[in-house]
Amino acid sequence: MKPLNEIYSASEIAIKKNVSHQNTCIGTPKFNCEIEKNFNKLFIQLKQVFPAITALIKTQIDLDEFKNQWLLAFKENGITTLRQFEIGMKKARQQNTPFVPSPGQFISWCKEGEASDMGLPTVAQVMREFNKYSAEIGFSCQTAEQFPWSHPVMYWIVTDLRKHMRQYNQSEFEVEKRAEMLINKWAKKLSNGEVIPEIRVQLEEKKSGYGVYYCNSDAVNAMRERAREKAKRSIAENG
Repeated sequence: MKPLNEIYSASEIAIKKNVSHQNTCIGTPKFNCEIEKNFNKLFIQLKQVFPAITALIKTQIDLDEFKNQWLLAFKENGITTLRQFEIGMKKARQQNTPFVPSPGQFISWCKEGEASDMGLPTVAQVMREFNKYSAEIGFSCQTAEQFPWSHPVMYWIVTDLRKHMRQYNQSEFEVEKRAEMLINKWAKKLSNGEVIPEIRVQLEEKKSGYGVYYCNSDAVNAMRERAREKAKRSIAENG
């Protein structure tokens, strides 16, 4: 069995050769060559940023399995470009830990950074706006169109979150997970050349009936009061 330092050295030599000979692809054939070459570069950076990775990978078998699992995760989540890897590594370098993240955490950093590059809000920003909107709708503003949105996409994300929370009785954790999904969805739309549509004004007749009944229900008033208190705390904490 090769010592770990030999394994890492051999890996880095192979990567350098792979960069020089772009038509050569090392490793398993089930992955796109370009994705694999990008990951090989990424692995060297991960080892430098998270030195505790040496406790996780001690043999060639460990290294092969590590690479296989990360490549599968990237393939399943659409992380395929060098730019996406670079975005993830930028976030990785901000972490104050020697321990390597999970593939899922790294993918989350890639997507979060992509959305940020496009000027989209973070999950935390969406949740603050969601709490503020939930506290004010029906009081200082009567309709979603009247609310002072901080970003055009907030209208579409927050109103969707509120609709699903009410329809499926979702917890705060579930709302946050959907917020992350919607941000990534909008990032993909914008990267494909789509634009954020203008806010649609609701028809007058839709502002009565069910909407009025719901806004005046005890359950929603209680939810709104909790949201209002949460918004106050968030404003106090974040300035």
